Amino acid sequence: MSRLFRTVVCVAGVASLLAGATAAAVPVKLSPYHQPPWLIRRGEPVTLAYALLNGSVTGMVYVRSNLQRSFTPVSLVRGAYCPGDPADAAAMRRDKVCGEALVARVPRKLTGGSKLFYYAVLHDSAGGQSVTIPTGGAAKPQRVWIVDRFLSVSLGTHRFGRLRAPDAIVARSGPKGVGLTCCADPPGGDGPSSFDLAPDGSIWVLDRLNHRLLVWRAGQTAGPVRSIRLPRNLNVSDFALGRDGTIFARAGDTADLGRGNKDHLYALTPAGQVRWKAPTTTGIATAQLQLGPDGALYAMQACGETCAPFGGHVLWTRLTTPGGRPLSLAERGQQASPFEPLSGELRLVSEVSYSVARFALINRADEIVRTWSLTSRTRLSTLAAAPALVGGDLVVPFEVSLEQHWEQLIVRLGPAGGTRVRFSLDDRPVLGEVNVFTPLRVGSDGRLYQLRTNLETGASVARYSLGPA
Repeated sequence: MSRLFRTVVCVAGVASLLAGATAAAVPVKLSPYHQPPWLIRRGEPVTLAYALLNGSVTGMVYVRSNLQRSFTPVSLVRGAYCPGDPADAAAMRRDKVCGEALVARVPRKLTGGSKLFYYAVLHDSAGGQSVTIPTGGAAKPQRVWIVDRFLSVSLGTHRFGRLRAPDAIVARSGPKGVGLTCCADPPGGDGPSSFDLAPDGSIWVLDRLNHRLLVWRAGQTAGPVRSIRLPRNLNVSDFALGRDGTIFARAGDTADLGRGNKDHLYALTPAGQVRWKAPTTTGIATAQLQLGPDGALYAMQACGETCAPFGGHVLWTRLTTPGGRPLSLAERGQQASPFEPLSGELRLVSEVSYSVARFALINRADEIVRTWSLTSRTRLSTLAAAPALVGGDLVVPFEVSLEQHWEQLIVRLGPAGGTRVRFSLDDRPVLGEVNVFTPLRVGSDGRLYQLRTNLETGASVARYSLGPA
């Protein structure tokens, strides 16, 4: 079970993620949960599913490949649906993340070419309503990629307990120099929960209990050279540094006594004063806030309770313009994408199931540049943080688990298959679980950085080589 599932049960309304039946989530008429199968093998049948619907809803899916001019209708029928790879269906049923859905079995004769296009038309006989998904129908259908050949990567069986030691500690503070608390039951406690790397090489750590950011100068690891006071009313959980020195922060306003959501997105000046405040985007943050290649701020979020019990797909939501202006909720929704923006005008398609993970780099022309298919005998619970490119290679931080054991598995994928770098890190490097995600970042120097906290040793940022950049 992933960190996402372990944590969200503590959030009001998200406990349904672990419910034992589809009744755990209240179905919404004609607003289905649908996760496109983004990467499918050429010439193989594929299943399309639309879940969280009333029993009175029926429908049809219309499908064609890029080699065909007309759509072929395929009936939607009631059936079981599990949100991962078919090879993991039995394990997902045991974890109770499956449910009933309207399911279409697309035959292999329709999965030729390089892309599959489809749309669904649903009817509710009880309510007399109809809907087309996507709303553009045949003119703007859903698109997924058909892959001729994946680069194959076998991860085998993970060996727990063989954690890699850091190559260097690049920032350090003793237990008296940073706010730390603990309690009797793990993963209890609190302390620094986020960090970032500035363009000048300085390292910034969120000392959340003391309402400040600590800053280490590059090459001076012994202690912070300065601190930046944060507004006392802000309970900051995560932050990222803008190119102009702006501090973007996720925070709750403890002084807000009104109704509604107290969590907001803030832009702070380099001195820690509020520049602007904007609403948060609904969902569960699954990675630290980060800048995209264009300088805009992005959030990686799972949809959470609205997708229960299926766990929810992940969206990359653009929160600001490249200049740092906040986007409205409507603008964020229009620009949200399931694909991570990467350098070189590339986008990353990610699909992670229990024993299979698939990734693809997509160029500006919407064509596949490279695809990988990873298999693992140890459960791949989720992505521990956002993937990144290093020297043109994809670096993926997984969370792997076996019963009550969890670790982070860092993998640098090779350009012709296999792995170039692979090592394990502690799954719980910081006290408590303020955030679902792991405090990991790949720096502009092509090396991996990890925030770590401990009651006895304090807080530190460790650095790990990922091979040639």
